[in-house]
Amino acid sequence: MSKHYRLWKHLICLPLVILALLLMKTAPELSPKWVAGLVMALLLAVAYVAEEIFWMTQRKGRPCGHCGRAVQMKSFTVLSTCPHCERPLE
Repeated sequence: MSKHYRLWKHLICLPLVILALLLMKTAPELSPKWVAGLVMALLLAVAYVAEEIFWMTQRKGRPCGHCGRAVQMKSFTVLSTCPHCERPLE
């Protein structure tokens, strides 16, 4: 489940970020389109922070993008490969 969630997250976020930037770049400042782009960008930022808080409070580790198994992140260390499948972490 978590592996598919990560895929959907990447497929949905990129077009939303591009749409928000287009709305903010093409519309005059403080117009309804510009405000809609700003709201979209702020909602994506809040969703990112909420996801980070969710993973921190669970303390079970993040899922690997390749195998989907939990990778426990330890304080003051940086993991670059998954200990289960040995592929690079995303």
